[in-house]
Parts: sequence; structure tokens; C-alpha cells
Amino acid sequence: MTLFAALLLGFLPASQACDEREPTQEMSPGPHDFSAGVSDTRLWREGDDGEPLYLRARVLDTCSKPVAGARIRIVHANQNGDHEPDRWRADLTSDQRGSFNLVTVLPGYAGGLPRHIHFIITHPDHRQLITRLFFKNDPAMDHGIEDLAMVLEEIERERGRGWVAGFEFVLPSK
Repeated sequence: MTLFAALLLGFLPASQACDEREPTQEMSPGPHDFSAGVSDTRLWREGDDGEPLYLRARVLDTCSKPVAGARIRIVHANQNGDHEPDRWRADLTSDQRGSFNLVTVLPGYAGGLPRHIHFIITHPDHRQLITRLFFKNDPAMDHGIEDLAMVLEEIERERGRGWVAGFEFVLPSK
């Protein structure tokens, strides 16, 4: 019996099946200090300047399986493109489904780059991933890095607009 037939008929446990994916592209972390992040998933609060960004993400392995317990460190600029030493930084952990959520501000343009967010993701069973995410519909988007771009969807809120984006990070194997 072929592997395909065994999978189709359910003779192999799901743990042996692998929906192979390429690891997320790596990028420089930039000149930022990632040590001051908070474990709060709500960085943006009503009354803050800027527009809220609701980010939903998952951390997966190269077989598309969730990576629970991954440490996710996040840094980005404020709505004006300025990096504040004590704001817009998070230190989160992925849940059993590899998921994490963050409510933050839509970052402004910083360092001559399109809007972006810096990530460092670590887990004992995987190599560290250092990358940045961008937004596909940003007019300043560099189309050479579309694999690192999220679709940014506008949402109407009672007190103005907000944004929603999502991404699946794929950690490299050790």
C-alpha cells in the first residue's frame, strides 16, 4: 500500500502525516531592545493615540502542527513611527493551538520602511525565528517580501476605525 493510500484510508496515525511548509522568512531584528516587553495582550487601550490593530497569529512547525509554549517577543513603532522604550512591546506565549492574540496600535512608518512589526519567536524544540511582518495593502509595501505581509482589513468601531490582521509563523527545525 502506498503512503498516499494509507493516509487516505486512515491507516497511519495523523502524527505521521506532514503537510510540509517552508519556515517563515527571517529578517534582522533591527536595533531594538526586546527585553522590556509586557505579558499583556492589550497594548492599545481606548483613549490611546492611533488606530487599534487586532492581530491574531499562530506558531506552527514545518508539518503545520501547532507549537504550544512558544515565546513571542514583539516590538514596533507607535502610530507616528517612533519607537518608545516602554510602549508597544509584548512578551507572549502561544497556547495549545499555537495561537496568540495582540491588540496594539497600527504602527507608523519607521526607519524608511513600510509599516512593520518585529518578532522574535523561540521554542526549545525549534531554531529561533527573527523576522518582521508588513502589511500587503500598505502603499509603501516592498513586493519582494510579500511572504512576510499580512492582509490588513479595516473594521468600523463605535469610536472610529480599527484594523484586523493575521499570520501563521512557521518555525524552522533544529
